[in-house]
Amino acid sequence: MSATEEHPTATPSPRVIAGRYLLGARRGSSVDAALFEAYDPELQRPVVVKIMHPELSAKLELQAEFRGAMEAVASLHHPNIAVAHSWGQTEWNGHKVLYVVSEQLTGGSLRDMLDRGRLLTPSQALVVGLEACKALDVLHRRGIFHGDVRPSTLVFGDDRRLRLVDPGLSQVLSRAAGGPAHRPNDLAKYASPEQARGGDLEAKSDVYALCLTMLETMTGVVPFVGDSTVATLANRVDKLMPVSADLGPLASVLERAGRPEPGDRYTAAEFGRALVAASERMPRPAALPILANSLFGADTGSVGEPVDPTGPLAAMPGERPPLPPPPPPVVNGAATLAVPLVQEPAPLAATATVAQPVTTAAAATVADDDIDPADEFPDAPPTPGRTRKWFIALLLVMAAAGGALAWYTTRPEMRTVPDLSGLQLGVALNTIAGDFTGLSREEASETVGAGMVIRTEPAAGTEVEKDSTITLVVSTGPAPRTLEDLTGLTVADATAKLEAQGLVVALADAVNDENIPVDSVVSWSVPESPTSVAGGTVMKGTTVQLVPSAGPALRSVPDLTGLALDVATTSLTDLRLVIAQAPDEFSNDIPIGGVLRQDPAPGTAVARDSTVTVVLSKGPDLVVIPDLTGLDHTGRVAALQGAGFVVGTVQGNIALPFIGMNANGQLVLSGMPLLRGTTIDLFYSFV
Repeated sequence: MSATEEHPTATPSPRVIAGRYLLGARRGSSVDAALFEAYDPELQRPVVVKIMHPELSAKLELQAEFRGAMEAVASLHHPNIAVAHSWGQTEWNGHKVLYVVSEQLTGGSLRDMLDRGRLLTPSQALVVGLEACKALDVLHRRGIFHGDVRPSTLVFGDDRRLRLVDPGLSQVLSRAAGGPAHRPNDLAKYASPEQARGGDLEAKSDVYALCLTMLETMTGVVPFVGDSTVATLANRVDKLMPVSADLGPLASVLERAGRPEPGDRYTAAEFGRALVAASERMPRPAALPILANSLFGADTGSVGEPVDPTGPLAAMPGERPPLPPPPPPVVNGAATLAVPLVQEPAPLAATATVAQPVTTAAAATVADDDIDPADEFPDAPPTPGRTRKWFIALLLVMAAAGGALAWYTTRPEMRTVPDLSGLQLGVALNTIAGDFTGLSREEASETVGAGMVIRTEPAAGTEVEKDSTITLVVSTGPAPRTLEDLTGLTVADATAKLEAQGLVVALADAVNDENIPVDSVVSWSVPESPTSVAGGTVMKGTTVQLVPSAGPALRSVPDLTGLALDVATTSLTDLRLVIAQAPDEFSNDIPIGGVLRQDPAPGTAVARDSTVTVVLSKGPDLVVIPDLTGLDHTGRVAALQGAGFVVGTVQGNIALPFIGMNANGQLVLSGMPLLRGTTIDLFYSFV
């Protein structure tokens, strides 16, 4: 059936949902939702519509949870997450229902492969698991848990890329059902031990479910499955994941991902990085057996004929893809959904070379009548001379002609090596089938995509014998980049080195460092692989984050007041500050040798190696009371003031005899030391 033919058993319903989407055939249903093919006339594209059960849709708390979940996933745009085009609540068959409109994926699900008996190799399962980890990591970093990771929710598009379907919605439906204990056994068998114990769904529950799914794709069996939901859930509590060592490097990764305690498991990001590390020790995977039709595909059978519900295999990469279907015609107001089918690629034909007999006009048989029976005695031989020379020449010519004829009839058949550069390996091998024997050899390439032919050996255009062996040099993509230690380099030099390797540079906030100069690299890391160190390898395009130096941290100047010079010096040296000493000054408060004053002031923020200047105390400024003997009043005042004292009150008659001096009410005598500036009161006789 061509991509434009109407399917005889999948006539779409004339029902329209949300005033826009034309519902087609029902493609699945459960106790909580139904799935329909549909068509969007406005954007002219096929979609799928999932409609929640009217009884669930009527619950107000479920409506609020549904809105919250779908708003959370509305902004998600990731190549491994199925796109939700629209969602909401609408009238359908007389009921208010919740619905989600998603992209239609025609590459089949992992469940389709398993139902057809197609198991994956460990390398193929690793590829599937890695793409699923990318999707889960995006969800988990947004605080969204999927809650229903299993083969049926891992679906491929016709571009052969894996998508995780129903993000957000699966968690709502699981919670509405009351958890895995209230769901059918075929869904509960992917639940985690913490869910089996009645705990809440969490991010690492999705990791456990993905581990079970990967094991099923390789073995065809889900571990811990019992006869009932209760038995299935009980079987996995506190049980280690049964992983066979036959899975090679993948075994240890799955054992960690499937541990019974969430704290012992990988996160989705760690799971993905572990799969990448394991892939380096595993063989290159063959192409996945992607299906042309998934659970969204139309039934291709007719009445009375056996039907393969999963459809034929999709074309391999590099083969001519099927033409996209035209917009479906409208019949009686409803769109007729046409389902494109992709033909299964023909296998490479074994080529045999059969040697055919060669006949030419020169190969004539001798007839009997060429012999004369009466000629029993031939004539005498000719005399030597010219006739003999002519005869020898004739023999030489005949010998040369015979040799040329023999070469012509036995020469090898030649072929020109075609230009296969840029072709996918499988397509290139099909191209030379029948003319050459193809071998492949891998080589890293900066310009040719992985899996594509870089060149041939012999080179394109070379004439070689038919059935010769041609080596196809196939790209593994850019060669891994070896990480260098960037610590201590300037940010500019480190950036230049990384960009020269095809790596992406990200700058973190600058940090203080005592030894690394400003704008040089203090440390670096690979966010996608935090354990990476110098000497390790990463792929082209990987981001390397640089942490630049802001130089030494500022110092807060300590309070040095009253400290001795050696103690103050030690305090500043410990902070890598420099001390300088200004001339000493008198102080009535600070003992001799203590810090009287400092600059900058205490608490000031200064750069490392800055100078702090201190002034030390010389102690109190003492002066001696001068000898006033023989002086008159004016002389006494002048002598006291000249010595640094202040003359205070004068009592008595200055013309009469001088009695004495007081300072602060105490009698003072000439020669006594007092603080400079002390007030001296003078006393004279009154009579």
